[in-house]
Amino acid sequence: MTGQRLLPFLLGLTLLAVPSLRAQSTGGVTITGTVVDDSTGAPLPRTHVFVSGSMTGTTVGEDGQFHLGGLPTGSKRLYVTRLGYEPVQKTLLFRSDTTVHFTVRLTPTVIEADEVTVAAERDDEWYERLSRFKRLFIGESDRAQRCYLLNPKVLQFDTAWWGRFEAAADRALRLENRALGYRLTYHLKEFEQRSDMVRWDGEQMFEELTPRDSTEAARWARNRRRAFRGSVRHFLLALLNGRVEEEQFRTYRIPRAQARRRMGRADRIPIPPDQILDSSADSPSEIHFDGKLVVIYDGEPESDAFLDWGNLQRAPRDHQVSHIRLNERAIHVDQHGEIVEPFGATFYGYFAFTQRVAELLPREYRPPNTTLTSTARR
Repeated sequence: MTGQRLLPFLLGLTLLAVPSLRAQSTGGVTITGTVVDDSTGAPLPRTHVFVSGSMTGTTVGEDGQFHLGGLPTGSKRLYVTRLGYEPVQKTLLFRSDTTVHFTVRLTPTVIEADEVTVAAERDDEWYERLSRFKRLFIGESDRAQRCYLLNPKVLQFDTAWWGRFEAAADRALRLENRALGYRLTYHLKEFEQRSDMVRWDGEQMFEELTPRDSTEAARWARNRRRAFRGSVRHFLLALLNGRVEEEQFRTYRIPRAQARRRMGRADRIPIPPDQILDSSADSPSEIHFDGKLVVIYDGEPESDAFLDWGNLQRAPRDHQVSHIRLNERAIHVDQHGEIVEPFGATFYGYFAFTQRVAELLPREYRPPNTTLTSTARR
C-alpha cells in the first residue's frame, strides 16, 4: 500500500443562491422552515434536518416546522432527510447574522420494479467485503480500532467490475467512536475503490457521547486534540489564518513535470503560503498551485499504525509528510477549513492515512486555547 492515495472525504454540493433576509438577528444565524410532501403539501413530521459535518440538527415537529438557532455566519450545507423520500440539500452562505425561512418539499422515493431484489444471504464473502469496507472507510489507525459500525447489514457491496469495489447503503450508517467520544450518523451517497484510489461522498452529523467517568472524558479530550493536530483541517485553518509556520507546517512544491516520479528532497521547491492561498471577503478562499504540494507537519511523529498501513519497513520519522494534488485548476476552502468542491483534491501520505471516518471531528471543533479561528486572514 506504499502508493495508496485517498480522494478526500468531501460532501456532495448543490450550489444555491444566498437566501433573502427575513429579519435581522443579534444571536447569530437562525434557520427556520417547513417540510412538506411535494405532491400533497402535507407536513412531514420526524424528518431530520442538520448542518452537515456538525453537531447542529433537529427533528421536524408534528406541524412540519423546524428551527436551528445560534449558528455562526459563513457557509453551511443544510441536509433534510426522511425515510421513504429523496433527501434535499441546500448550500447556504451567510455573511451576517440573520434569520431565514425555507419551505422544503420532499419527493417520495420511486422504486422501479426491476430494482426490487431479495437480499442475498450474508455469506463469508460478504463479511470479507465488510471487513475491507471498514478498513477503507473507518481507517486503520489506533483510533479506528475503537470506532464501531453499529448497523453493517444496511450495506451492499459490488465487485462486478474488475478492479473496482463499490458500496451502497439503503439507510444511514450509524457509528460510535469510543476513541473520540462521538456518535456519527452518516448518509453514504457513494463509495468506490479503484486500484489504490478510494473516494466517497456523504453527509454526516455528530452527537457527543456521555463519558462513563472523568477519566474517559479526559481521554476523549486528549484524543480529539491529537486527531486535530496535523490533520487536513488543521493545515487549511492554519493557511486561512496566516499561521502555517506557527502551527508547525512547512510547504513545498513539486513541479508538474516531476510530480508523477518518486522524488528526493532536492526536487522540492519551497513555496510560501501566500502563493498558495487567495483570500476573499465575499467568497470562500481559493487554493491553487502547479504540480503537487508537499505538506510537512513537525508537530507530531509518524505512528506505528501509519507504517503498517503503508507497508513501510523503517523506524517512524519525527515528522509527517503528505502530498496534495489538485484535480481542478483551483479549489475553494470555506472558513471552517473544508474544501468546497467534491473530489477537488487527491491526498497522499499521512493525509490519506488520517482522512478517514475514525479521525473525523465536527466542524465546530477547535482545540482548547487555539488561536485558529473561522475567519480567513485578509
